[in-house]
Amino acid sequence: MSLTSKSFKDFSLTFEKNAVTNDILALKNEAAIKEAVKNIVLYNFYEKPFNPFFGGNIIGLLFENSTPTMELEVKNRIEQSIEIHEPRVTAVSVDVDFEADRNELNCQVNYLILGINPKFDDVSVIFKP
Repeated sequence: MSLTSKSFKDFSLTFEKNAVTNDILALKNEAAIKEAVKNIVLYNFYEKPFNPFFGGNIIGLLFENSTPTMELEVKNRIEQSIEIHEPRVTAVSVDVDFEADRNELNCQVNYLILGINPKFDDVSVIFKP
């Protein structure tokens, strides 16, 4: 049994133009999915019109004290939001690290891309004031 590979394509949210075609730049395959996962993590509730519960809503947790319970809450929110809103990936796992000295929250999101012959990928998201 052979696995067929799909192709994924999204447009870049920077809205930069392609110099040759004058179209918006396109992201393909792994780059498209990586950008989509990162955007889901960065979105807060009520930021997306007509879909108020889209995103991880992590910014609201940044003002809480860093505890193991809070780290678990961040991890669960990110995992659930990606599983709900990004059907192109599965097996999502998140590593969370609060840097109290630098007032940063570092999140490493690992996932398996579906449709591209089993391909693991990851994206790092850093929240800082």
